[in-house]
Amino acid sequence: MTGRIPAILYAQSVSSTKERTRRFGSLDHVAKDLFGVGRASPALWRVFRGGISPDLRERIMVGVSRANACAGCTRAHQRWALRAGVTDAELKSVGLGDLARLDDRSRAAVVYAVERSGAAFPGPAGAPSSDPEVAAAMARNFSPEETGQVDAIARLITFANLSVGSVEALHERLRG
Repeated sequence: MTGRIPAILYAQSVSSTKERTRRFGSLDHVAKDLFGVGRASPALWRVFRGGISPDLRERIMVGVSRANACAGCTRAHQRWALRAGVTDAELKSVGLGDLARLDDRSRAAVVYAVERSGAAFPGPAGAPSSDPEVAAAMARNFSPEETGQVDAIARLITFANLSVGSVEALHERLRG
């Protein structure tokens, strides 16, 4: 590990287009997502108190931030991932959408988290994936409590991504 963000991931992060960046569509959307994060707070507490490992947590956060095209969150979580022990090769794998370099557990968690985020978290927290292969991979690699923690991580970073995207869009609109 070089201890710095790989150049290819940095370049991809800062080149994310504003059209692809996800943001909140309404105040109702903000309230719904904030309520979802609040409901997930017990699982988040467990994540940050010895649940899902920091390296897995950061892989998930990088994957979801990349999917939501949040360049700022992606850069921050890439740095934190490196500090947590994620390798440059793994970060490149997540950044390029080629998860082959990840272990089965990490691959399942990232795919599940990105799917849940992209679908706006249908069903209850920790709901099974709509994709049978992803659901089976999660069941093989995670307990129901751990699946809830992966879901909670995805909810938290999605709320942050959409918040940043919304503030950036407002700033651009105000600038003219």
